[in-house]
Amino acid sequence: MHIDEKIHGSVAVITVSGELLFDDDDSALQDKVASLKSDGFTRMVFDLKKVNRINSRGLNALISALKTIRKEGGDIKLAQIDDHLKDVFIQTRLVQVFNTYETVGRAMASFTG
Repeated sequence: MHIDEKIHGSVAVITVSGELLFDDDDSALQDKVASLKSDGFTRMVFDLKKVNRINSRGLNALISALKTIRKEGGDIKLAQIDDHLKDVFIQTRLVQVFNTYETVGRAMASFTG
């Protein structure tokens, strides 16, 4: 898994590439969210276009990040989820938990609307 971040005004866009297959000691995503939160960012978009696989621990990492940010009054939006990941989110009913968008731009715009 590879993580990149870009800041657009008050929104942090986190691009995740590869596999969201977490082990017990894999905390890169949580560390990134904690770092951004400590810098005052509570509006985040996770761009998942380049994620090709996810497991239950990867889903738990996304849920944990969302809980952390919502406690601060913020939110995390998901963007560019491919059909396979969309099926996973539908089957796990996480589509009811996360707001998902076709593009990063739409996800970012949802913070102002």
